[in-house]
Amino acid sequence: MDEPAVDLIACYWTLAGPYVFGEQDQSPWSFRERVEAAARAGYTGFGIKQADLRETLSRYSFAQMRKIFADNGIRYLELEALFGWYSTGGERARSDADRNLLLQAASELGAHHVKAAGDFDGRPAVVEHMRDEFQLLARQALDAGTQVTLEPIVISSVPDLDTALQVLGESAGAGGGLMLDSWHVTRGGMSLAQIAALPAGCIGGVELDDGTLQPVGSELEDTLNRRRLCGEGEFDLHGFIGAARAAGYQGPWGVEIISAEQRARSLQDAAQLSCQAAAALFGSSGC
Repeated sequence: MDEPAVDLIACYWTLAGPYVFGEQDQSPWSFRERVEAAARAGYTGFGIKQADLRETLSRYSFAQMRKIFADNGIRYLELEALFGWYSTGGERARSDADRNLLLQAASELGAHHVKAAGDFDGRPAVVEHMRDEFQLLARQALDAGTQVTLEPIVISSVPDLDTALQVLGESAGAGGGLMLDSWHVTRGGMSLAQIAALPAGCIGGVELDDGTLQPVGSELEDTLNRRRLCGEGEFDLHGFIGAARAAGYQGPWGVEIISAEQRARSLQDAAQLSCQAAAALFGSSGC
């Protein structure tokens, strides 16, 4: 199919296939299969998770991965996801192993960004400590030729835009940025007006998906099982895109469809339907 008018990234979960959360961290479909399916659908970006990256690197070198991306017209790479980056002890050691892997891959593969998020253990956030640690992480990302994007998620220790901005600190546009996902923005009640007023360079990445305005079941269950293709839910996606653009965002747009329905689709259907639905947003008036 023809490429969309904008650059779209097939985020990892969108094309990960019939995985099981907590039991299977790698996609049952191969790296090459997913990249080729993404390209056929019209994506110009691709996402990969650290556990899946380790599996891929057991089969391909970085040079071979670069060639597969180049052969398929993939220009943007999203790497995810770093947790525990402000923790201590054994948790920090595990996080640092992921950090080293993701930053090395970002440097070798020319990644657009590496996603980071708060933790989900219910412990209160110490924002000053998190800010200091994030500044270090952002400098390391800058040295690796990429940026680290912090995603506010309502059920995490970075639950809202205000907290994320405090943690982001002075790193915005200097190795750090915000990752804004329409799911978490909508469910977290984050203000589109506040997003539109963000300074240029503050937003490092944007992700698109759709859903109901109210959760079905728990928020965690809903976010893992019921995200919808863009345009099939109740989110104000046109308003969200407009707000990000008003803040100066000009980068690629991630498409992150995490749902039981998406997991049940064939690889090509998962790629084509998700890409077409997101691309249609940008062909509509207002976008």
